Amino acid sequence: MFISIRGRVLVNVEALNMTESVGNYVKHRRVPVIIPETYATYFVPAISGESIAHGFQEVLAEEAKKNDLPVCELCKKGIFLKSTNESVFKESFGQDPPKDEFEFERIVVGNCLVEDVGGFLYAPKAGGNVKRTSNFYTGYMIPTKEALENVVIEPQLHSRYALGTKFVEEGQMIYYVELSSAVYTFSFDLDTGYIGRATFVYDKAGQDIVNDRKKRIEVTLNALQKFLIEFMFGAKKTRFLPVVEWESLVMAVSDDVWTVPSPFTKNYIDKARKKLERVSYDTKLFVYPEQGEFEEVVIDAIDEAKQKL
Repeated sequence: MFISIRGRVLVNVEALNMTESVGNYVKHRRVPVIIPETYATYFVPAISGESIAHGFQEVLAEEAKKNDLPVCELCKKGIFLKSTNESVFKESFGQDPPKDEFEFERIVVGNCLVEDVGGFLYAPKAGGNVKRTSNFYTGYMIPTKEALENVVIEPQLHSRYALGTKFVEEGQMIYYVELSSAVYTFSFDLDTGYIGRATFVYDKAGQDIVNDRKKRIEVTLNALQKFLIEFMFGAKKTRFLPVVEWESLVMAVSDDVWTVPSPFTKNYIDKARKKLERVSYDTKLFVYPEQGEFEEVVIDAIDEAKQKL
């Protein structure tokens, strides 16, 4: 089963993805974007796929714990080093890594839903790499084509006082945080075909290596539903909680790979329907705002996915 999600979301006053700080100045992530007609390039605010993936995996780890599915010690804490080397493996699973590649993947997948769904790359100093590609795919959120020329990144001045205490003599703390507001694109795909299955060793790829594959997929779908409805990703939300409103969303649920066209242009919903007329793998589209409230559309799409299990 393949789930493809594309959408456009208005995010006002956000600092969801920051990069380096220079002194007391914290910078928002920027990326170059080209307009197709003129090939003019704009440097615009963006939210990286790494930020989105981190948020989803945090939700996935929490949902796994609630449903008695295994999560390794580091992923439980939101530290997604994911079997990088021998010491990380030992800290995560409490044992030395096995030499056999199939056994290594079996142990990792069997004992951590996050690494099962989100993949890992084991690269020890002594060699013998083991790689598992992520079963979900996401990318940068960038301003939509219509908003591209009008997006602004603006630094906001903040200060901290210690009035009424002896610490006021040390001076006032002044700092700047770059903020932006934009209509962003959103993209996320989930392929359940290899969840709970081996992938690395060629002659064993596709073999089930867990006995609870259906439950793992259901919990992953629950995590995806919560992730979308609650917009659970991004940085600096304790004091820069953005104002979020989804403008549109398309979720496609299919029996094989079928991706919704890019939401960079506003006619992406029409493009999705035209594509469906020509190509379908028992594909069903769920569209907001045409088919109800945002939450209803997400829930209906996830329910359809569960029925395919």
